[in-house]
Amino acid sequence: MLTVELALALFLAVAAIGAVAKWLPVPLSILLVAGGAALSYVPGLSRVEVAPQLFFLLFVPPLLFSDGWLFPKREFLAFLRPILLLAFGLVAATVVAVGYLMHWLIPSLPLAAAFALGAIVSPTDAVATESVTRRLPLPPRVTHIVNGESLINDASGLVAFKFAVAAVATGTFSWVDATGQLVLLAGGGALAGFAVALVVGYARVALIDLCVDDPKIQTIISLLTPYAAYLAAEALQVSGVLAVVTAGLYAGVHDSRHLSVATRRHAWEVWAMVLYLLNGLAFLLLGLQLKPVMVAMPRESWLSLAGYALFLYAIITVVRLVWVYPGTYLPLLLSERLRRREGWRDPRAVFLVGWAGIRGSVTLAAALSVPLAGAAGAAFPGRELIVFLAGTTIVLTLCINGLTLPTLIRMLNLPRDGAALREERIARHAMAQAGAAAMRTAMGRAKDPGATAYAQSLLAYYERQMRRHSADDAQRAEFDSIDAGERRLRRLALAAERGELHALRDTAVINDETLRTIEAEIDHAESLLTTDVPIHP
Repeated sequence: MLTVELALALFLAVAAIGAVAKWLPVPLSILLVAGGAALSYVPGLSRVEVAPQLFFLLFVPPLLFSDGWLFPKREFLAFLRPILLLAFGLVAATVVAVGYLMHWLIPSLPLAAAFALGAIVSPTDAVATESVTRRLPLPPRVTHIVNGESLINDASGLVAFKFAVAAVATGTFSWVDATGQLVLLAGGGALAGFAVALVVGYARVALIDLCVDDPKIQTIISLLTPYAAYLAAEALQVSGVLAVVTAGLYAGVHDSRHLSVATRRHAWEVWAMVLYLLNGLAFLLLGLQLKPVMVAMPRESWLSLAGYALFLYAIITVVRLVWVYPGTYLPLLLSERLRRREGWRDPRAVFLVGWAGIRGSVTLAAALSVPLAGAAGAAFPGRELIVFLAGTTIVLTLCINGLTLPTLIRMLNLPRDGAALREERIARHAMAQAGAAAMRTAMGRAKDPGATAYAQSLLAYYERQMRRHSADDAQRAEFDSIDAGERRLRRLALAAERGELHALRDTAVINDETLRTIEAEIDHAESLLTTDVPIHP
């Protein structure tokens, strides 16, 4: 019962902090970490602990799967070169820089243990990055590269961490072995994830063919897919992180082609709730872990510890900023083909890529998984310091980088390329043409005057949409004003329908079951309208 009560308390805390976040101009992730740190002083919540292996199993698969599912596949392939340079090259550079410099600053911290610290703080966190940058007006290229990097660099960072811990235990390290293992784990994880997603995709289509297209069953299978990919990869001793990301990338393409409208809508709503809760719990638990980390620290000067934390933050920030510029411009200087295909990059956008290196819960989970014992059963050297520095790195990147990103975006004043808006207009114009052509064909075949009249009304709608999406800005503004007025009237009518429906239920003319059936239709009609138009005339 204690575990159940604790879980319910954490769920309530996520909801309460989420409500407060609606009123504050601060990213929800930062508020959740701060809320978790404050709750750690509440009796009963001060010793909340989650085993790292359990954290990885419960939280990482669905969160990374959803990021892979939502990530635009065209952009992933288009930006694969910079993504891989960050996910593998920058991780290696960060591990080396942090290892040598932290060992130089703290001689009592062995070099292998310092490398372990570097591996822990090297990968950015997909969940933290997405939660901070979700509503920021970042250029699309910056957003895609940062999110794509954070999907992959967990694997390279965790592999580096594994070898650093092994080096502490054995006293030996081989770059050749580490590189070979990285290729094996990453490639094997990607193949395992693809195989699981392929099998699950065929199974879901088979259910549809067998007339078992139940949205609830399909959504349960969707929720279990990331866990299947992760567990299969772990059983094969390859990267579970890359397995989940690969499965998400494949499922994002498969689901849009093969699933029904009802299934997609139901799955979207369920996934939205699950992801909100898991995201909230991850950052809340991160905050709850800060107090035990601080208490476990040896009695050193807090001024020294603060200096260590700021020095580590400076290392990872400077290394990232130094890396992104050569990583962006050297390939362009060396390859004329790349220059023609990609063009020259705005240095301001490159800076934003460098500044958006936010760490999150995966870093803390890796730190907490540092073994208690090292070589010959001796205590792992500097374990408490490593966990402390990992926790402070998360807080510093969330607070400094996360809170300053909006200001930096405004100061840099990057021009918007408008590519997404142009693509949307092209798609809507083409869809309107297809709909108009279908209506003209239907009118030529229809024998029922009523059907012909309805087809004419639809044809008029599609023709107006074609004019709207091919118009200039001034004409489009006029169309938008007309549409806004129509939507406002439609919402007013739907509100009247809903009010009358509830009045009929309240006077016992209809029962609750009838109300729910009809109200679902009204809700669906209202969901198709924009929500920013007032319903009052």
